[in-house]
Amino acid sequence: MTYTKEQRAAMSAKVSAMLSESGLSQNKFSARVNISPAMLTHIINSPEKDGLVGDGTWEVVSKLLAEKEGYNAVVTANLKKVYDTCERAYQLKKPMVVLGEGGLGKTFALKKYQEKSERRGKTVIYFDAATVRTRKQFVVGLMQALDCYEAGIISAQMDKITDYIKRRDLLLVIDEVSALEGHLVTVLKDIMTALKDLCGIVLSGTPYFINNLNRGAAQNFHLYSETRDRLFMLPERLEKPTEQEARAIFEANGITGDKLDIVMGKNAALSQYSWRSKPTFRGIRDCIDMLQMLSIKTDYEL
Repeated sequence: MTYTKEQRAAMSAKVSAMLSESGLSQNKFSARVNISPAMLTHIINSPEKDGLVGDGTWEVVSKLLAEKEGYNAVVTANLKKVYDTCERAYQLKKPMVVLGEGGLGKTFALKKYQEKSERRGKTVIYFDAATVRTRKQFVVGLMQALDCYEAGIISAQMDKITDYIKRRDLLLVIDEVSALEGHLVTVLKDIMTALKDLCGIVLSGTPYFINNLNRGAAQNFHLYSETRDRLFMLPERLEKPTEQEARAIFEANGITGDKLDIVMGKNAALSQYSWRSKPTFRGIRDCIDMLQMLSIKTDYEL
């Protein structure tokens, strides 16, 4: 989708307001919303310039704003599990794991915990490892999320991260750790070793993360067992939403009557539009978006 200058300016103003409300530095805010610091600067300062920010990035911004403005969440069992894991990791200064298939609300709950904590004066650093493909990318990305980036070799950068965190009270959240394929996952050993007893760490991803570590350890691959051994306690595993949770979310977003019957699967003729077609929290959100989409009117006049 291509956005007009007016649409881009409106989104830019909202993003700027979000940044101001967050109380974060631009680098930390960019890590939270998963947009590079340089691109965030263009979005805020130069939305009218064609081609400076790609349509794909504006689409990311649009979805970010829609999540903030167009969805009412409820407290679910998964959200409680994520909150509990984060709080335990923070208090005990240990590395803990949250596992769940896609769409079960891992990232949503982590970011809600971050927002709530920061309103109460607690520092929660969120780092998304989804696009990391090398150890260097991981360390650089983590430094940027912490707002302590300095160029250099990895060992020196690790020392910088350790020194930075020694002087602060914070929780480090590393999301999408299942994107660390194969041996790359062992970079987490260095992080957990360097930050031992300095801060809590929450590692979040799909079951591939633990399965990868278990397979490597079983075959005695280098550092797999050592990485797994540094995890504190068994992973917290998230579950699919219950019917009660689905109904509560729909009702919190104003869906009642016939529309509620459809998305809850009570209308057999329209069962393909039920959340059970994709029994995840993402599937529930898709149903809400679908109903909003059906309310959009199009003018076909030539």
